[in-house]
Amino acid sequence: MAQEQYYSCSFEPCDSSDQSSMISTQLRDMEDTADHSVEYEKCSVFHCANYKCNLVLGDSLAACGEVKSLKSIICLKIGKEVKMRGKLELSKEGPLKFCTYKSLECSGCRRVVGFVLHSTPHHLSSLRGLFLLLKEAVNCYMLKSCIIVNASKLNFEHRLLGRRINEMKQDLEAQLKRVKLLKDMLDDSRLGHGHPLSSTVAD
Repeated sequence: MAQEQYYSCSFEPCDSSDQSSMISTQLRDMEDTADHSVEYEKCSVFHCANYKCNLVLGDSLAACGEVKSLKSIICLKIGKEVKMRGKLELSKEGPLKFCTYKSLECSGCRRVVGFVLHSTPHHLSSLRGLFLLLKEAVNCYMLKSCIIVNASKLNFEHRLLGRRINEMKQDLEAQLKRVKLLKDMLDDSRLGHGHPLSSTVAD
């Protein structure tokens, strides 16, 4: 990943067109330009395993491993067709004993397809807040072979979350810089040192 660049900006009265060009360049430079190579032929699309539904639940790009004891796929994000139930549930037995969680359901057939852990014993603490899709409730459409396989027949390799978290942190920092830059532009325009905000962010 390319090293993130930091910019310091000071606004002074100047020609409007020159300032607009400078700001547009700075905003473009803040974009993440890292080249992420993904072998899409090795990816799969997650579908609801209910043969009458088959709604898309997500894809393997967001999967970062599995929990064998819970027979679940660990996902950093899921599709918009997966809804989280509002009610917090408590498990008194089984692998989720002493855990509170919210169920995830397919918006098509209303079948429970996973859960999100809220409070857990120590050995499950690293899974709190992540999306856990039940393998038996998920079918995988394999892009390379164009076949459909139930997720329970597949192994999902663990990926280091540290890199993904760092990527999200850097993206957030870049977005905050954009917000600060736009705020400074707005303050300058109110002081009569600049031009209307809309003309500076046309790009």
